[in-house]
Amino acid sequence: MVYRPVGQIAVRPYCGKIAVRVVHGMAEAPISARPHVFYVRPAPGWLDLTFAEVQKIAQTPLQKYKYEAKVSQLMGTVKVHRCDWRQGLEIMQRLTTAHDMEWLILESKAVKWDDVDAVIGRVPWDEILPGRDANVHVNADTDGGFTTSSGKIRENFCKIGKLKHVTEGADFRFKTDLRGELLRILISLAGEPLYKRGYKTNLTAVAPLTEHQATACIRYALGETPVSEIGAVYVPFAGSGTFGFEALNVIGGAGPGSFQRKFACERFPCTPAPTMGWLRRKMTETFAASASTLPPVFFNDFNNEAIDALKENVAAFPHGKFDVNEGDAFEWKPELPKEGKILALLNPPYGERLAQDSGIPELFGKLGVHMHELAKANPGRFIGVCLCPDDQSWSKFLKGLNAPTAQTHHFTHGGKEMRAVRWRS
Repeated sequence: MVYRPVGQIAVRPYCGKIAVRVVHGMAEAPISARPHVFYVRPAPGWLDLTFAEVQKIAQTPLQKYKYEAKVSQLMGTVKVHRCDWRQGLEIMQRLTTAHDMEWLILESKAVKWDDVDAVIGRVPWDEILPGRDANVHVNADTDGGFTTSSGKIRENFCKIGKLKHVTEGADFRFKTDLRGELLRILISLAGEPLYKRGYKTNLTAVAPLTEHQATACIRYALGETPVSEIGAVYVPFAGSGTFGFEALNVIGGAGPGSFQRKFACERFPCTPAPTMGWLRRKMTETFAASASTLPPVFFNDFNNEAIDALKENVAAFPHGKFDVNEGDAFEWKPELPKEGKILALLNPPYGERLAQDSGIPELFGKLGVHMHELAKANPGRFIGVCLCPDDQSWSKFLKGLNAPTAQTHHFTHGGKEMRAVRWRS
């Protein structure tokens, strides 16, 4: 490889970017000192919303960074490039609608197996893994090119890196992606999916709504409404409480880093521990500072086991005021505040949660009428979103709701197409 001297430094290609290698025996610039590329995987069906969230986070950093991050969309993901390593850590901790955030370690041309092995050999293993005995999961993918053998790519990756691949329980999750003649090697910053916030003590629920999907629905419902205008959160089908807790996270500015979950990147030798510690404290303090202004959350569920789980989770959640009721949602009459908007978050029972399918459309039609009556009793105050599992239920709900304005967004939850109906009274 040819280096071009520039005074006492030399410049060489690195991952399609410029990396600095100081000569005369001095160390190469550390990973945390160079700009990087990250890919954010959104909640299924919410790419544009996640793109907007990443843009906002990138434009409102918690501290000043060396590089100005650029945000774009690429093949169903949100690409963050020319990003300071520390800002990448911040974005990950603040994301609420993402499944994962991956760091692009290497990207290089590969037209034969020797090229693949050479790229793998350039991975800075000792700066990423605390030890070669760590359990890793390697997801290998290829769209053709000179090979269709994703299994061999995984095998070579583990052999060259001296790694142990496991299907479950991995501490670190790599991705090798060969598209045509371009090989990319990435690793998850989070490890476990970002929707695993870590604030629940009881996860008991049938057909649970994942946290990032719930937050996407909440942000969709809010639209341009300032969170400061929300006076109450109304959740008549509470389950384990996801909708209500995530509403408080959105209003209070909390993200995965606000809670006691672990991230894979915390164990990367290249991750500055003081940065992670400062970001966690900043996130926790920001959420705590909002505690006195958070609106009350009104929970209801008809299932006593769900109520028991909900009460455990309410007791463990760090901030907020909660009213928990057990009973029929249509007979429930909570004492809602007289001021502010009411954020109604509806995830009615269907499928397994209803125990039978025959009454689903009728249930949604009845719910639409019920919400229409509540809106009449609180004119101009309701902002809502309702999840509908099929076209018939969606049609029945809209007919009963009879709202002046309503929009529908389609997304995927648990492999099932869902319809998120948002409306305002």
